[in-house]
Amino acid sequence: MYTPTLRAAPIRKMFSLRLTQPGASVQTAAVEPLSVTDQALALFSDGSVDKAITTLQEGLARGNCPPSSWNDLGNMLAHAGRLAEAATAFRRALGRAPRSASLWNNLGAVLQRDNHVVGAECAFRRAISLQENFFEAHQNLAQLLESRGETLEAARHHCQAFVHGPREGKTPAMLGLAYYHLGQMDAAAQVYRDWLRDEPDNPVARHRLAACLREGMPTRVSDAYIEATFDAFAPTFDVHLRGLEYRGPELVTHALALSQNPEGAARVLDAGCGTGLCGDLLRPWARELHGVDLSSAMLARAYQRKSYDRLEKGELTAYLANTRELYDIVCAADTFNYFGELFPVFDAAAGALLSGGTLVFTVEDGSGRCDVRGWHLAMHGRYLHDPARIEEWLRLAGFQVTGVQSAALRREFGEDVQGLIYTARRH
Repeated sequence: MYTPTLRAAPIRKMFSLRLTQPGASVQTAAVEPLSVTDQALALFSDGSVDKAITTLQEGLARGNCPPSSWNDLGNMLAHAGRLAEAATAFRRALGRAPRSASLWNNLGAVLQRDNHVVGAECAFRRAISLQENFFEAHQNLAQLLESRGETLEAARHHCQAFVHGPREGKTPAMLGLAYYHLGQMDAAAQVYRDWLRDEPDNPVARHRLAACLREGMPTRVSDAYIEATFDAFAPTFDVHLRGLEYRGPELVTHALALSQNPEGAARVLDAGCGTGLCGDLLRPWARELHGVDLSSAMLARAYQRKSYDRLEKGELTAYLANTRELYDIVCAADTFNYFGELFPVFDAAAGALLSGGTLVFTVEDGSGRCDVRGWHLAMHGRYLHDPARIEEWLRLAGFQVTGVQSAALRREFGEDVQGLIYTARRH
């Protein structure tokens, strides 16, 4: 919870004695006495909180303090846990400065701490209406809304706080996404242009700018993008996905269980295995379990799980097209989201499966958002797909769709990311 730092009391200038010729008089400089407010602030800084509060209250009662001192008193009272009194002090300050966004934010902060949630929400919204770029008020309101389960609006205020707050430590990738979720496409595009100016060969910046401008969109994410993104992401990947309530592995294995019993006799490929989140879940079906991924850092994490009999680094379509293995099952959780045109990877998967083999995968549902190509490149860098085109591509690649389920794959920015889980059998 944001509470402004109290003003520092001015430090009295300390003058050294200035000696003249022997026998001359000693001269000292006059020291101007501290105001009542500054005395209170000095006491507070020294840890004498109660005495500071009393000093300031008495000064305000005598009219010896400026109106702004009500804000200082409110901060002192809030620090001491005297929340109702702090709220009163901030209201007195607002009576003299009703258009101060900082005072409204301070009032909201103490009201929220004192469990007056409705009043706190009104105060934060008033602060934002007076100063749209007031990132602390956005952050406070976001936390309040989040505590009430209003995650979608909370996410928007988190984004406002993110873009208006200090830029230190914030990546251009996240800044661009925040602007996108606020509907500020021009600002998002400028972030990516600036990124490319600083790093002309950065594949992530290039891919995100294409998604933002809807120009020159690739039919799949580049290998360089995948490696750069997931090599950097690997150390925190699992923890991050837990925070997003990611369900891809369990959804894929649930769909597989509806298709066939786990008899432990199959040769299984985890396509785009990442850190190996599917490994243990797929093991009941597998006589042999292989994994392939383009990110070396992700594969290193998967290796540590000891769930796989073989792990290989490679681009997925090329691996499927060139492998000498024939699999009974190919699973892809949250992998085909990085392909726009899916027929080539479906065709390669058909070539890597035995007759009657099973392909199980997730995609993000692009119903109503895709053009005639059957896919839509979203600003987060992944592709959404049209269900009708998915089934057309599968049929052309020699598959029969045997099951489709709809479910939330994860939550992002306060919303469910709706996905489709397909099970298909190779003819």
